[in-house]
Amino acid sequence: MCQVTEETAPVTKVMHESAPLEADYLVIGMGTAGMSFVDTLLTLDAAATVIMVDRNSRPGGHWTTAYPFVRLHQPSCNYGVNSLPLGKVRNSKGDEKFDIHDRATGREVAQYYERVADHFRQSGRVQLIFNSEHEESDDGDHTITNLSTGEVTAVSIGRKVVKIHTNLLVPSMRDGPPFDVHPAAKVVPVNDLPTQVKSGKYGKYVVIGAGKTGLDSITHLLQNGVDQSKITWVISRDVWYFLRDGYIREGKSYWQNASRLFTPLGKASTIKDAFLAYEKDGIMGRLDPINRPFPEVFKGATIDTSELEGFRTVKNVVRMGRVTSITNNSINLEQGSIQLSATDTLFVDCMADLDGSFYGYDFDEKFQVFEPGRINLGPLCTVFNPSFSSAIIAYIETTFVEDDGMKNSLLYFPRGKHATPTPSAFFGMLFAQMKTIEALGKYPPAMKFVLNSRTNADAPLHHGGTIKFLWGMFGPHQIAKKGNAFAKKVEKGGFADVQDCFGHGRPVPEADALKAKKNKGGNNKSKKMAVSYPPKAEAKKRIGFNCCTTINAVQ
Repeated sequence: MCQVTEETAPVTKVMHESAPLEADYLVIGMGTAGMSFVDTLLTLDAAATVIMVDRNSRPGGHWTTAYPFVRLHQPSCNYGVNSLPLGKVRNSKGDEKFDIHDRATGREVAQYYERVADHFRQSGRVQLIFNSEHEESDDGDHTITNLSTGEVTAVSIGRKVVKIHTNLLVPSMRDGPPFDVHPAAKVVPVNDLPTQVKSGKYGKYVVIGAGKTGLDSITHLLQNGVDQSKITWVISRDVWYFLRDGYIREGKSYWQNASRLFTPLGKASTIKDAFLAYEKDGIMGRLDPINRPFPEVFKGATIDTSELEGFRTVKNVVRMGRVTSITNNSINLEQGSIQLSATDTLFVDCMADLDGSFYGYDFDEKFQVFEPGRINLGPLCTVFNPSFSSAIIAYIETTFVEDDGMKNSLLYFPRGKHATPTPSAFFGMLFAQMKTIEALGKYPPAMKFVLNSRTNADAPLHHGGTIKFLWGMFGPHQIAKKGNAFAKKVEKGGFADVQDCFGHGRPVPEADALKAKKNKGGNNKSKKMAVSYPPKAEAKKRIGFNCCTTINAVQ
């Protein structure tokens, strides 16, 4: 049975006798959400100081243990933090261009976060503490324990603790698979697949998992000369996939393609109808549209049409639920077993989210981002975009007065039954994103931030500028009109299978209810130590708009 590898052997804790570390914010976790939050915090609050703590030895979250052939699902142009570009494809002004083929590798993403961390250090306002974990006592005291030495250091927090609430667990973070394995069976995490394929020891491969990791593994095998007849694919649930080249078609502008996302929603009477329309238009795909029922799972995994065609060549697909054990001559599953000799067979563990969650996101109906002395990162107020979501939360923190209720009123994100990996959840996120931007639009200065964030996938700087944006919104493609029609349809119960606005039925706050800070940057003492961020070489003013995310704001 598996164990989480982060659970290292116990160490003897030794309290450090020196003065406690001090900062305005203590951020627990240096993955995408934490890094994006701190980047925007430092940019907008020139005096804020931060301590960041992570169990890993370097920044990047799950990217630090990513498998060697992984790449981003989406283009690099809007991934990461607002202050530092990642994309390679640029226009004449040096701005990143949206290109579905420009997707950073896992190694490039990890190196990117190393550069972000260096920028944090250069500011003189961030302390980065690795190989450590945070603890909070019942009395509210904070300590940091070094996982190697056991040294415990007290921490004094001036403002807030920022915690990332996700439980993503990928194969490389576990000590073996979550089921019993016979000693004769060779089971490896996906990270080991390239080495094992090159070894030439195996004549058969069993890939366990139908998510993005499983898809990448199938592609890797096929591209490295493994015949489909040598592959057995264990799929616990059928899944929908975004087809990147089906949605973003060559020869059409970004705004033409974006319009296609909204067009079917006006005619669809149910979420199922909308997905079937997407499938017909080539926006969505599934492994077997003829013999299998409508998939009830969608987690946003994005692939090329050619990859889907490759997956469909694999004929030995096992659909009997999750694996429960592997013996020397069989694979046992929840709904049966298949005979398969472990000899000459490599079993590839591609399973993530074993709890059935949405990439580790699991928030109940009462979950709030802002609480007294605390900020809870993790919820996505923009569609599949933790970078932009966390940047928005940092903007709200730096801009508005200390009123948790008011700050929370600006954010809409999936909760409870709507925070599940289903087709309905996709439209719920789209609706939540539109409501969040509409709420922020009640405070006009907020649009300067929203409309100019590089982490915004629709930012005009990625798509040819403001004029093209306006043409897409209000010209023949009518994105603004179609988007607003979708929102009104949701609010009126126009989809038969969604009668509760995806849990977002509350109205957006009134403009006079939003109170901005008169003076940013903390007290007079902290202002004296203010240091500009980001480094001047990276700072760049941008003016733009945002497509689907700002439909309500530009009307």
